[in-house]
This record gives sequence, C-alpha cells and structure tokens, in this order.
Amino acid sequence: MKPKICCSIGNLKEFTFKEYPFDGYELKSNVDELKPNIIILLKIRENFYGKDLSLHSQLSRIFSCAERGFPEFAEAEMNILKSEIIISKLLGIKQIIFHMKETPFTNKEIREFNKIIDFAENNEIEMIYENHVCSDNIILNVLKTFSKVKFCLDIGHLNVAIHNGKFKMDLDKFLEKVKSKLINLHVHNNHGERDEHNSIEDGNFDWKKFLNKLQNSNLKKIVIESRKKEDILKTKELLNNFYKNLE
Repeated sequence: MKPKICCSIGNLKEFTFKEYPFDGYELKSNVDELKPNIIILLKIRENFYGKDLSLHSQLSRIFSCAERGFPEFAEAEMNILKSEIIISKLLGIKQIIFHMKETPFTNKEIREFNKIIDFAENNEIEMIYENHVCSDNIILNVLKTFSKVKFCLDIGHLNVAIHNGKFKMDLDKFLEKVKSKLINLHVHNNHGERDEHNSIEDGNFDWKKFLNKLQNSNLKKIVIESRKKEDILKTKELLNNFYKNLE
C-alpha cells in the first residue's frame, strides 16, 4: 500500500493548502503560531480540521540536559511534552515526533518518559522517535528501552551518519530489526557531509533503492522535509511517480 505523502510546515503564516496540496502535514511546535494561546490554537484547529496531522516536538535530544550540566531541566522537558500532547489533542494531531539523547538512560529517565508515553496513549497520540545523526546502536537502544514507541527514520540524517562512520550496520540488517516499529519517514537528501535538506534527488542517498526495501512494510507516512518550496513539490512528484511505477 502506498504511504501518505506529507510535508513539514515551517511557517504557518505563509502556508496555504492550495500551494501545498498533500495527504497530511507535520507541524513544528517551536514556531510562534503554535504558542499556547487558546485563541490562536482554535483558529489553527479550524483551518486544519479533518487533516492528517503530526507534530514535531520543540525539544532537542530529550534528557541530554544532564550531560550538559543541567539535570533539573529534565522536569521542564517532561512538562513541555505534556503541553505538546494536550495541544495535539486540541488540534486533532495523532503523532508527536521527538529526538532522544545518545547516552544510556537512567532508571529515573526511563520511569519518567514511560509516564509521558502513557499520558500520550491515554490521549490517543502516538509517540514516535526520530533518529538524529547518530549510530545504529543508539537508535536500537531507544526503541528497545521504550517498547511502546514507534520509529520515524530520517533518511537525510541516516545518510550523514553512514558517511561520517557513526552508522555502521548493514542497512538491510538494520531495517529487519526496526521494521515492526518503522511507520514514518522524513525524506530529504544531501551529499553525506552535512544535513542539507535538499530535494530527494539532490544528494548521494539512493532513495529509490531504499524505498524498494520498504515494500510490504508498516510504513504509513512519508514526510518531506526539504527546505525550499520547489524542492518540496519536486520531491512530491518524484515520490508519486515512484509509487505509480510500482502498481
């Protein structure tokens, strides 16, 4: 089955459905338009009513505050996540995408984040972990530690991690390990040196070969994360043509 082709929205003020006709949309909670103002949020709910929505958390590598010397900030992170879950329920958002720290989790961190997962579940929202530029072991450890969490694989981050040597596992072997949890992709391309967020064809990651590996998988959504409008629309065209040729 063809996954939904969606796009990430960086600026709600400039966004229109006419210019960005997609199957779904990923909002970013760090934009001004999503601040906790009930009047603004109700307007957004009205504008996006009935749309398939996900939310990218504003937090950067949850629980990394301790290794940076500010362990007390973890409490603020948990409160921010709760707020994002409440806002998501209000807006009709069904998924929250987040990043995690690289180092092993403490028992307290596991306990506190499992509370967040349960809170999200009670509000009918999926918590979905996204890889940053990191090793395969880090990804697998997060998914093993938090068994209820699903996975969003960012292929741009993956490509950089492969080229800089952080990601060492054979890709087929890795996909076999994560396939039951892999439900979303973030797609953009680069040349392996930095996270450029180009169109899916502008880089050295073989996206067609990769998507072929995911046929008959649990993949539900492909979210385009290219930065330029023309790259977003070009990527959409390329993805639609790819899946059309599979029919």
